[in-house]
Amino acid sequence: MERPRVVIISDETGFAQSLSRELEADRNPPSILVTSTTAIAESLSDTCDLVIVGGVRDARYVLKRSCNLRKPVLHVSQPNGHSPQFPGVIPIPEVDGWPVLVGVVARQILERERAAQELTRAALLRWQLEREASLGRYMLEMRHNLNNALTSILGNSELMLQDSGFLSPNARLQTETIRNMGMRMNEIFQRFSSLRKEMQLVEQQASKKAAKATVGV
Repeated sequence: MERPRVVIISDETGFAQSLSRELEADRNPPSILVTSTTAIAESLSDTCDLVIVGGVRDARYVLKRSCNLRKPVLHVSQPNGHSPQFPGVIPIPEVDGWPVLVGVVARQILERERAAQELTRAALLRWQLEREASLGRYMLEMRHNLNNALTSILGNSELMLQDSGFLSPNARLQTETIRNMGMRMNEIFQRFSSLRKEMQLVEQQASKKAAKATVGV
């Protein structure tokens, strides 16, 4: 899984360094991009997971640009300073030990974002599996009708090939091709039958496990 991406926007070198050290101390640290007020136009991207703003000359401008990404934004401001109000911005006062405080909040946000992404991926995977399962059920339901048609094709092609004087050499070659392709299709249908039995066995085993788990509870 890709590491979460954090953008730190600050015009103060010490701010970015202190915060980077705190975030990089994690066992699985995020990918960190440090930028300044003058470079945010080139640095901000909707691929980031969190934006942290602090020690900037124009907080209102930076926060407004950051909020356009519709990503969580942390604003570290002076304890007695005014933090511009923007939707989605979490203000954090720059008190003693602020890097630790910001680190704790940032980890919680990134964990929430990771869980949301996992949920989205799981929902997509479930939709894909359900679609494939529906297709598989349809193919199994149609197997009987297709098998009847295939039996007719194979039977008639065999009868035509048994009459040596009925077909021209070219027609005989084409009829043999039809028969051979029909036999290959028959093998595929036999695999469908095996697959259906396997699916039924898996369902039975899953039901038994669920029943045992219920009893255990």
